[in-house]
Amino acid sequence: SVAEEFTAKFCRLVSGLVAGSPFGSASITPLPLPDKPEYLKGLVEDAQAHGAAVINECGGQIDRSLYFPAVVYPVTSEMKLWTEEQFGPVIPIAKYESIEEVYSYLKATPSGQQVSIFTRFLGASAGGALAPQLAELVDVCALSTCRVNVNAQCQRGPDNYPFAGRRSSALGTVSVSEVLRAVSVETMVASKQPAAIAHVCASSSVFA
Repeated sequence: SVAEEFTAKFCRLVSGLVAGSPFGSASITPLPLPDKPEYLKGLVEDAQAHGAAVINECGGQIDRSLYFPAVVYPVTSEMKLWTEEQFGPVIPIAKYESIEEVYSYLKATPSGQQVSIFTRFLGASAGGALAPQLAELVDVCALSTCRVNVNAQCQRGPDNYPFAGRRSSALGTVSVSEVLRAVSVETMVASKQPAAIAHVCASSSVFA
């Protein structure tokens, strides 16, 4: 099993993150909702009650709305973290013996926004051997989520990519321009003098 070696390396990297003000160079900044830290604390306590532990240094420490990432291991199906779409810096890690367990999880999970696959085997063109299961895994992920990241973390990209989701996460795909149009209230400039409208709008930051 590579689980123990992986978690040790992962925890060292997480513990090296700097927490602080969003106006500096900190990687971890305060959460947007004042009650979010307590909600995350509840998820961690539920996992601990079912046999998991916070395994990284300073994991889960709270300072007002600042919550330092908690690496929770091993997470199992009895825990809320197994299915909860928490949108917070709690990092659940689970072990598996066969890829079929991963497929079963993807089939059953109620969430479906993004997934990340990390591999050293991307094929001969990438300088490595082809992983026979990689294409199959991408296919399974594509049926469960709306974005499959390969050797890249789940991330936001609203300036370049549409918003999308499946299952309880969202329904469908919408572009950035469509979102802005949906949440905007249109304003009309009217005049009996078309030249006046053109002149006013030409200097406007809104209507130009």
